[in-house]
This record gives sequence, structure tokens and C-alpha cells, in this order.
Amino acid sequence: MLWTRQRQSAMTPAFPLRLRRTPWTTVIRNAWLALLSLAIVLVVLPAWLGHALKPWLFAVPLAMFVAKDLAHVPDALARTRAVLAARRWRSLPAAWLPPELVGLIRTDRALRRGFLHWLLRRPQPATPAGRAFGYLGQGAYRTGVAIALFCIFVEIPLDAAIVPLLVRDHGAAHMLHGLMAVACLSSLVWVLGDRWLVGAGQHVLDDDGLRLRIGARTDGWIPRAAIAACARLNEPVPAWCRRHGIAPIDTLIASPLDKPNTVLILKDDCPVRLTHWGVPREGLACVFLYVDRPDALAAALREL
Repeated sequence: MLWTRQRQSAMTPAFPLRLRRTPWTTVIRNAWLALLSLAIVLVVLPAWLGHALKPWLFAVPLAMFVAKDLAHVPDALARTRAVLAARRWRSLPAAWLPPELVGLIRTDRALRRGFLHWLLRRPQPATPAGRAFGYLGQGAYRTGVAIALFCIFVEIPLDAAIVPLLVRDHGAAHMLHGLMAVACLSSLVWVLGDRWLVGAGQHVLDDDGLRLRIGARTDGWIPRAAIAACARLNEPVPAWCRRHGIAPIDTLIASPLDKPNTVLILKDDCPVRLTHWGVPREGLACVFLYVDRPDALAAALREL
């Protein structure tokens, strides 16, 4: 199967298709590098030439985002046709928004709902029947939550002490205090909501397949027939993908905070649909996981 993936990845697609398959994170990184490079170039150029080229400082990075949006027009048209066919008129505006933006809105809504459940002390959903594989026992998620809460509560007194020293205008200072308070409150809602949604932190394996659940990050079910292999991951994900000729867009990282230590290689003929950061993902070649016992998970999948 990996040979087939390599053959498919080795084929060079047309530029619009290649741009559509480029992750947004890569586009953002390239835009930032272009902005930084142009800023350095403008500094070393003569003053008159730097002033003439200054409009290009933001034009080039913005052109990358525009090109990425235009490359996704066929996807937007396909989503629009599907919405019109189903007569889901309320979903029509979202059909023209980037799926990642819609996914972030869904994730934010899920985190706020999780915070409400935490506030009301509602019990966690029942864990499905099967063999559980946790990812909080040896991971750094709980430590990360504690550090995030500490930073949020420390930020409030620091803001109260530092802003008056830097801003002399009382009206602007009060506005900054309000913005910082809103930011801290939103961060607190997200952290506590995510902690409630993560719950006991377990993936569940049964005779039919593997149920993945990491709060509002990743959720879905992988049929046993769709899993070609499971192995421990002892190298960074990009290096593993390069070695096996798999494009990063065809992968998914399901981990709350830690580096993945397990890879699930999926079959081509068994489609898998997972939700990752509020965005449905299909056509995956492999899923990278972090679990406390990667060897036990691989052995359990071989036994089924």
C-alpha cells in the first residue's frame, strides 16, 4: 500500500491542484517568511528605492492568500451545489468560507459548551465499551493545562501593574485593561472547556474498530477493516512522511499536546471520515496518535 502512496505522491499535479492540497499553515508560514524577507530587503536598499517598493511589502504576502482562496473556488462551488441540492439555505454562506475558518467557529462553540458543562458540574459522557487506551497518564496535557491557568491568572495583575507605566492616557489604559480582561476570560473558558471535553482522555478499541476522541480536537471512528498497519513512531512526523512519500495533507495528527508516538496506516479502499478541529477529513493515508502505550495498541490491533 505504501508503494501505491508513493506512486501517487510522486506524480506532480497541476499548480492549482497542488496549491489546493497545500495546508493553510504552510501558506501562512511562507507568507510570513516573504514579509520578513521583503522587510530586510527594504532596509538595505537605498531610501528612494525602498520607498518606491514599500507597497509590495504587504502585497506579496496577501497575494499568497488570494491565490490560495482562488484555488479553492472549485471546492466552494461543489459545496454550494450540495447545499442547494439539500436545500439547507442557512448553510449557504458557510459554503464560501474556508472550511478551516468554519471549523474554528465550530471548535470555539464546542469549547464554550464544554466550559458550561464544567461550570454546571455535569458528568462526563459514558465511555464506549471496549479496550481503552489513554493519552493523559504519561502525556504533558495536564501539565500544559496547569501552566495555561497559571499564565492566565498571572497576566491579570501584570497587566494592572504594567499598562499604567506605558500608557499615560487614562481612556486608552482602561480600554487596554478591558481588552486584556476579555482575552484572559476567553482563554480561561477555552482551557477549562477543553479540559472537560477531553474527559478521561481515552481512545476505545473494540472488535469493529477504533474510536478516537480528543475533546473538540479530533473525533471519529476508524473501522478495523480500514487499518492496514499500526506501528510505533520513533521519528518526527515530517521525516516519516518524507521517507514514505506521503503528503502532509493526507495525514492527521490526533494528539492533545504531545508529539505522536504511533502511526495508523489506512487502506485506500476503506474510506475513513474523521472530524479534526471542526473540519471533516477524508481520503487520509495515515493517522498519527499519541497514546500512553503505543506497543499495546499495535499488539491489540494485530490480535483482532
